[in-house]
Amino acid sequence: MRTDATMRAVRWHGRGDVRLDAIPAARGPGPGEIRLRVAWCGLCGSDVHEYRSGPFAISRSVDPLTGRPAPVVLGHEVSGWITDVGPQVDHLGVDDLVVLNALLPCGRCAWCARGDLHLCRALGHIGLTVDGGLADALTVPAAMAVPVPRGVDAELAALGEPFAVAVHAVRQAGQPVGLNCIVVGAGAIGLAAALVLRAAKNSVTVLDVARPRLEHARRLGLAARRADRRRRQRVPVVMECSGTAQGLAEAVMHADSGGTVVLAGLPEGPVPVDIADLVRREVRLVGTMSHLSDLDLVPALDLLAEFAGEARDLITDRIALEETVSRGLGVLAGKGGAAHAKILVRVRDAV
Repeated sequence: MRTDATMRAVRWHGRGDVRLDAIPAARGPGPGEIRLRVAWCGLCGSDVHEYRSGPFAISRSVDPLTGRPAPVVLGHEVSGWITDVGPQVDHLGVDDLVVLNALLPCGRCAWCARGDLHLCRALGHIGLTVDGGLADALTVPAAMAVPVPRGVDAELAALGEPFAVAVHAVRQAGQPVGLNCIVVGAGAIGLAAALVLRAAKNSVTVLDVARPRLEHARRLGLAARRADRRRRQRVPVVMECSGTAQGLAEAVMHADSGGTVVLAGLPEGPVPVDIADLVRREVRLVGTMSHLSDLDLVPALDLLAEFAGEARDLITDRIALEETVSRGLGVLAGKGGAAHAKILVRVRDAV
């Protein structure tokens, strides 16, 4: 039962154990904080990994940065309206529509000092190491919030985080323009990366092994075909977005000599790679980790405003908070997952 002192929240209790709970309502914001009424929250591959095979990022006991043990509220692809502003926050106001950069850096290490907050040695993350956005409300540092530009509604804004990941990955590839590129893996990040590459006038081919994903890529106007190691096409830039051993092998095979393979997929375990082949052809493997607000999330929101129609087509289902497991995580973790790019959870309406 939910009262005025409680709110709904989808929490990870353990592997295969995610529940809709009634928990204490989000506290009021302290200095430098804001409280959001959550509008939409996307389901991410990392949420699926934690549900199916975790814990990975979720702490087994107490997280060293946040001090939080499980259960934890999932969800980090968040859009919502500010309901309360704490002291020392003068750049945001009540009723502003914002998206969140979900990272919680320590602010003390060398990486934080040079502005590489996404590489923080003690990095935390809402929805994993502290409560996230699959709840009615959420209190977070104001520095996490990025205002949504005109032309982007709350639903579309929930795609800001995955598009920011794609923008960052393309930056890691050297921001190619006018090149032939291959994207391996037609999930949400792969399709977003393909759209970002296409916006920069690159020629993009998307590879996958699942027919529904390939059909989705084609509906977005992208060239798409089944991954087949017998069909080699060498290109200067390859984005590996599948997070599988087969996908990595495919990506390396398609990289031209002197080319770059950006690793955006996150495998659940170690995968093999032929180092000798990389050495002989001087193929560069480049990791990509999350995103930054100014360099990635702000441009991603601008792209969403410019290409709203194509971006919205990434949304393959919209579900209620109470359906997060039955129509969301459970589907994505099973055989039905191939039919989806991005499932959004509607948490609250604008009223």
